[in-house]
Amino acid sequence: MSLSHALLGLINYQPTTGYELKATFDKSIHFFWNATLPQIYRTLTQMEKGGWLTLTVKHQNGKPSRNVYTITKAGQEEFKRWLAEPTEVPETRNAMLIKIFFGSQMNPSQFAAHLRAWREYHANLLQRYEKEVPSVIKQYAHATGAFKDALYWRLTLDYGRKVDRMVLEWCDKALKQIEGKGKKESSRKEPVSPPKKLTKKLVRGD
Repeated sequence: MSLSHALLGLINYQPTTGYELKATFDKSIHFFWNATLPQIYRTLTQMEKGGWLTLTVKHQNGKPSRNVYTITKAGQEEFKRWLAEPTEVPETRNAMLIKIFFGSQMNPSQFAAHLRAWREYHANLLQRYEKEVPSVIKQYAHATGAFKDALYWRLTLDYGRKVDRMVLEWCDKALKQIEGKGKKESSRKEPVSPPKKLTKKLVRGD
């Protein structure tokens, strides 16, 4: 997938500015495909040159002009072509899982700290999914009139919720195992050396 297809999909709902597009992106597609504002503007410029978008400058009294992007017929055709083609196999790259794989070479307390940080990230993300995103879906559906599309937006939301709940459950289980291992190791008693007098007697054969 390229960023241009994600942007085509959003602009297909309604004409928009680059700034407004970034705001919409951060509340929706951002959860599974990230992009910065400069990346979005560069891609919009390329898409306009490729004939997928048109740019209209709308002047406003007392306010900066608005550069509004509208999808063209060629852009709609490209978006539909991309939707119809087979989906690429997702590339799995997760630095956290690499650290977990080599976790035995790490201090248990440091390893546990990584797990807690990862757990906190997904807990915060799940909280956004539960409290923030449902209302965003409802508002955007009313703003664009894309009420049928809201069903599919909720499917991606449901996927995100399930993934984060799974990660939280996994982190809790992993933390118990690691912290339990640490307690066992710290509770092991050092071997007690026999008293010096007893050692001398054993050496003499008394």
